[in-house]
Amino acid sequence: MKFKFTFLIFITVLLGVVYASETKIKQIPKQKTAKVLKSVAYATIRSTVMVTHTKFDEKEVTYQSCSNDFPNMPGDFPCNLLDVTGTTDQVDTESEVSDAEFAMGRDPEDMNPSGKIHIKVSKEKSRNLNGAVIYLGEGENQLSLFYSPKGQISHYLYQKMIVIFVWKKTDDSPSLAQLYFVKVNDEFFPEEVKEFTF
Repeated sequence: MKFKFTFLIFITVLLGVVYASETKIKQIPKQKTAKVLKSVAYATIRSTVMVTHTKFDEKEVTYQSCSNDFPNMPGDFPCNLLDVTGTTDQVDTESEVSDAEFAMGRDPEDMNPSGKIHIKVSKEKSRNLNGAVIYLGEGENQLSLFYSPKGQISHYLYQKMIVIFVWKKTDDSPSLAQLYFVKVNDEFFPEEVKEFTF
C-alpha cells in the first residue's frame, strides 16, 4: 500500500512537471498567425534571412548554453550570443521550467569539447534591419544570427526554423518577453508558429 501511495505521488508530480512544461510553448492558431507575425515585423525578418553574406571576420568565442529558463533552442543556440558582443551571461527572465520540444539531438559537449566555437561576423549589415550578422557552424547545421542596431539578437535561422526574440522595451536592462518559433518553407514563408513566454 505504501508503495502504491508513493508511486501515485511520483506520477502526479511527474505529470505536473510535464504538463507545465508543455504549456510553456503554445501553438498559435492559423487565424492569428498573420497578426502575431505583423507585430514582430516578419516581412523585415524574412528579407534578412534571404540574403547570403560572403565577407567575414572570423572570431573564437566561448560556447555558453542557455539556462533552464529557456526551452531547448533549435541548433543548440549559445545564449552568450544574445547580444552581438558574445558576452551575455544571463538575461532577466521569469520562466520556471524548460521545454525539450525543440531539442535537435546535438550535444554541445560533442560539438565543442574545448568550450570554444568559431563564428563568422559579416562585414556587411543585415538588409532592412541594419544590424550585425553572425554565422555559426557550416552546411545544414549553420545558424544565421541577426541583430538589431543596439546589439540585441533579433532572430536566427536554423534549417527550416526562424526563432524570433521579443525584448521588453521599458526595462533598463535587457529582458526577454517572448520567443516565437516559426517553421518556414523553402521561400521562408511561415507554415507554423509557436510562442514561448517568459
